[in-house]
Amino acid sequence: MVVPLKKFPVNQRFETVSGDPTKAGGHYVIRIHAEPGYIIMPHTHPEDENIVVVKGSWAVGIGERFYRQALEPMEVGTYGFVPRKTAHFALSKTDTILQVHGVGRFTTQWVVPVHKLTDKGTFLETSAIEPGLAAPTSPTDRFALSLGTRVRGSYGDGVVVEAQCTPGQLTQYRIERPNSDYFWAQRDELNFPDALLT
Repeated sequence: MVVPLKKFPVNQRFETVSGDPTKAGGHYVIRIHAEPGYIIMPHTHPEDENIVVVKGSWAVGIGERFYRQALEPMEVGTYGFVPRKTAHFALSKTDTILQVHGVGRFTTQWVVPVHKLTDKGTFLETSAIEPGLAAPTSPTDRFALSLGTRVRGSYGDGVVVEAQCTPGQLTQYRIERPNSDYFWAQRDELNFPDALLT
């Protein structure tokens, strides 16, 4: 069987290439898409994770708290291994596709639950695979930028369309550019030039 690398549709972040990652004891191959600037907060998997970068530029670090200086770069063709139940985090430096393989069940458990701000409200996620639960409140002052705010970052100009907060660590914003591509940035990586605000 041959499964060519292809562009992921907007908002699709996961693709099963072979097997069933949800089945315990079964071999699987998946591909994961990450947009430029996206930080994958500390998380664990119940089984070993084998990672190969097939597109873009990636970086991974070990620990229960995101620490930029601990990131190890991974370019196209680089293989990485994270033992089961080991807390780790990552940064997608560019538009990136990873190919991950192993023995299931493949799940992602956040070390600290993630608050997500979307156009449908605020949600609390404990796992990257299961849908988040509606959260009546969000962490105080974590979402400084509202949806629809026009910003400029290192990946270009755009509008805030989503945000994620890991309390006590960081908040990041998903920005939609005029060409309908997306990137992520933290508040201090963004500015608000007068041309965007008028």
